[in-house]
Amino acid sequence: MQRISLKYSRLIHNAIVFTISLFISFYSHIPFAFWVSATVLAIMLPMDSQQIKDRITGVFWGTIQGLILFIPIWLILDINSGLIFLIIPLSLAAANFFQIHNFSRNIAFLNINLGLFLEYMQYGNYHFSGYFVARFMTIIIGIILAGCGDFFFTHRKNYATQEFFETVKKLQASLAKLLEIFNDLHRTELQQEHEYTIINHINEINTLAAALANNMKSILLEQSSESSNQISKYYKSIPADLNQYKMELFALGYAVSSRLVVTEYRLNNLLVNLQHISDKLTQETNELLKVNPL
Repeated sequence: MQRISLKYSRLIHNAIVFTISLFISFYSHIPFAFWVSATVLAIMLPMDSQQIKDRITGVFWGTIQGLILFIPIWLILDINSGLIFLIIPLSLAAANFFQIHNFSRNIAFLNINLGLFLEYMQYGNYHFSGYFVARFMTIIIGIILAGCGDFFFTHRKNYATQEFFETVKKLQASLAKLLEIFNDLHRTELQQEHEYTIINHINEINTLAAALANNMKSILLEQSSESSNQISKYYKSIPADLNQYKMELFALGYAVSSRLVVTEYRLNNLLVNLQHISDKLTQETNELLKVNPL
């Protein structure tokens, strides 16, 4: 399956799950049923099995934490409703802060904000017990929908495995492209554009390394233990070699940016070291591609 075909296939499958959640939100008689769709969207947005699994855990525990924290806030607002204008900005600030730092805490404060806005707008005639039950019910339904969608679509279609080996091929192409640029390069030919080339390449390697790590975790969920163990066997040395490769890139980058103090002999040694670790990674990725179960 081509990468673009894989991307659209996953989007269609996720759209099916989201449509089911919308149907529940619009046509069920569950209070605050729109949270079902919001939960599914929050969980399935990454389209990665490992991240979906982590988000399911984060949404569940974040909701529990948010509802528990909302109890004293609710009681305080019953005593002095004017405090809502102080509590809402603080809660929104906390939700924005944890959006980057902690997904579970972010969900907790989003739940608090939802309750605060409903309290402020006096949405319907409800009590905390009804709010608690409705929120917990919708979160469970959303988690079940997202989990079933991930299992029946993502796992069965081996999306992570396909993306993993696509990323391996991209890594090989990136390694070959850089060596093509720097092979036969002499000290007198160094230009500032070469420094930019190295910086962009390091960023690309970081992105590919992160994608491989996430996909590898997802493969453990998708594939049988025998297949995933075989892939892990050939993959386990790649992260360390990628770190070594980046160290050689940093050294070469310094040489490029300090043309006046780096001799051509030193530059040639750096290029030899880079060639060596690049060849090793290419060999490892070739071995890895041979065990592709698809």
